[in-house]
Amino acid sequence: LDPAGLAQILKSGKCTVIEFGGPTCVPCRKMQPTLLDLQQHFGNRAQFRNFYVTQYAKEAKPYRVMAMPTQVVFDPSGKEVARHIGLWGKADFLAALAKAGLK
Repeated sequence: LDPAGLAQILKSGKCTVIEFGGPTCVPCRKMQPTLLDLQQHFGNRAQFRNFYVTQYAKEAKPYRVMAMPTQVVFDPSGKEVARHIGLWGKADFLAALAKAGLK
């Protein structure tokens, strides 16, 4: 996902999860099965994307990413409603998504 794509996604009117990480980040890769499972569970009601901080460090700065992976949950209006650093368990992730209106 590139910076222009990130801006467009946050304007989509859907709950959005962005994982800020990098292709060589081991914890980021370990989160992928959970993210894919959640994407399948919610279908087109939400979107899950990866934003590679390693390629777009300057563009990630406004999102205050201090470590990889950082998952940020945005509600349909593009407002941040939850944030987590590191590996995020599915149950806790679901609770955060509920704050964004997904159940």
